[in-house]
Amino acid sequence: MKGQFFLLLIAVSLNVTAQKILKCSDGELSFFSEAPLENIEAVNKNATSLINTASKDIVVVVPVRSFRFKRALMEEHFNEKYLESDKYPDATFKGKINENIDFSKDGEYKVTGSGTMNIHGVEKPVNHSGTLIIKAGTVTLKSEFNVAIKDYNITVPKIMMEKIAEVVSVKLTANYLPFK
Repeated sequence: MKGQFFLLLIAVSLNVTAQKILKCSDGELSFFSEAPLENIEAVNKNATSLINTASKDIVVVVPVRSFRFKRALMEEHFNEKYLESDKYPDATFKGKINENIDFSKDGEYKVTGSGTMNIHGVEKPVNHSGTLIIKAGTVTLKSEFNVAIKDYNITVPKIMMEKIAEVVSVKLTANYLPFK
């Protein structure tokens, strides 16, 4: 809920007409951690995002507690020991799409986004690439990138180092419609 309010606040502060704002309420973010003893993967289908097509601003908010794992114990450890979800409930990206895109024209566009990622209370400047697919008024953003857990002060006990990779592979798929 906090993430939804955050997005609404940003939309209001952008001071543009609704036709220029695209919203995704059910984006999917997944991650995969390959490690010698055990692979870890999780899926979150509650990412929210806004794109201001005029200014090219983009915001993505991911509620950390919404990640689902195959095993409940993994989910518990992820939230309590590693990401500290009660203290840091959302992961965010705030930035700009670098390319000029005609959002009224169907097509597939390679894009890059530059901005700030906040995970576990740590903000880092990042650049990510992806693909924007525009078809019949629907905009889909797909992106794949890596996150080094040490960059966000996520500590892993030495005993667990063989179970958790130092770099996690992340995939995002977000479907946008005009914000009303």
